[in-house]
Amino acid sequence: MNLIEVIERFPTQESCIEHLERLRWNGTPVCPHCESKDVAQKNETQKDGKIGLTGRYNCHTCRASFKVTCGTVFHGTKISLQKWFMAIALIVNAKKSLSSHQLARDLDLNQKTAWYIQTRIRAEMANKVNPIVLQGIIEADETYIGGKPRKENKKEDREPAKRGRGTSKTAVIGAVERGGQVVAEVAKGLTGRDIFEFIRRVVNVKESELMTDEYHAYNALSTKLKHHVINHQEQYVDGDKHTNTIEGFWNLLKKAYHGSHHWYSVGYTPLYVAERCYVYNARNYDCIWTKFVNGSMRV
Repeated sequence: MNLIEVIERFPTQESCIEHLERLRWNGTPVCPHCESKDVAQKNETQKDGKIGLTGRYNCHTCRASFKVTCGTVFHGTKISLQKWFMAIALIVNAKKSLSSHQLARDLDLNQKTAWYIQTRIRAEMANKVNPIVLQGIIEADETYIGGKPRKENKKEDREPAKRGRGTSKTAVIGAVERGGQVVAEVAKGLTGRDIFEFIRRVVNVKESELMTDEYHAYNALSTKLKHHVINHQEQYVDGDKHTNTIEGFWNLLKKAYHGSHHWYSVGYTPLYVAERCYVYNARNYDCIWTKFVNGSMRV
């Protein structure tokens, strides 16, 4: 669903609330605190001074007051649901992700509010992207996020830029099932034990075979599953032995970094990685917006 479709389908706050209530309750409101169905919708004074229904309910069992957004990504927000819906559409359809400044301009928000919305949405994506267990032909690799593009013009003044292992950039490890889904996360370490624990957690080792580069830490996996190594110093493809799929995902991740964000704080890097994983894994859905909103209401 694109931005125009969201605006046409959900023109008001009430239409957004009705949609979420259908998704979560299907006509029978349930108290999220005690799961009682003995609830009643509450009349409230609206901004124009009229008395009307604003989506708030009272529970006659536990005496709590709640809305359909309770416990969801929209919980406690004072921002209109229509802007939330539009923000989701912009983020999931952005090939190179979206900066908070751009989202603020598109939705007429200040930058901090736009960043808050994005962070909530990415956190929800992080909750939904795992756990995933991959099987079949699996490609595993690691990459490094950070640094600046090489823009120096004078060759004699330029020092060789460090790349890959040995830099101060943030290490990200990932595994992808060919034709399937990807799992990636900020690496705790890149020793043989760290990589082994990651692969064992996200891959069905009994039903899979692994493709990696020549990095020696992957050798710890050779006793657990069929392991193929492609030496990138000699060639990048040897028949069906390659890591081009995971390299393609790293390309998308880095395009988001260099094209939209330009910098990640260490604490929030996992959310940016989770966003790219979620969008990649939902690439074959007819409507990724619907997938996200439907998933966010399953609490």
